[in-house]
Amino acid sequence: MLATKRLTLETLDSSNPEELSAFLEQVIAAGMEKVRAESAELQAKGIIDSQGKLLVTELPEDMRPGSGLDFGG
Repeated sequence: MLATKRLTLETLDSSNPEELSAFLEQVIAAGMEKVRAESAELQAKGIIDSQGKLLVTELPEDMRPGSGLDFGG
């Protein structure tokens, strides 16, 4: 069953299996939208390829061993 309105934790009847299923579908769809957007951004920056594999393996200069920086940790 597809929800006709956007469900929230405040409006969700968690004892209704159909409503709970529709809510979970909404949450998963929203999460996947964010994952796709982040993936596209990382690809545009040349950080990952279309399969999600890391293209950049170098550490920034300040994070390399022997950089002489101490963050107090």
